[in-house]
Amino acid sequence: MSNDLWKIWLIVDPRRALIALFAFLTVLALGIHMILLSTNDFNWIEDGIPAASVVQQVTPVVPQR
Repeated sequence: MSNDLWKIWLIVDPRRALIALFAFLTVLALGIHMILLSTNDFNWIEDGIPAASVVQQVTPVVPQR
């Protein structure tokens, strides 16, 4: 590693870089969610299964002593 890596921030404004990174990651996350919602397998909104019943089906029954 070079000791001159700090000089990149003289060229790139950190505020603009962080805002651009945040905006890109937000658009990417929304895009991934929209792609998942458009499929039949991963559409958790219109699958017709209530959330409570999913938890009850997945939770194992522990025998009592």
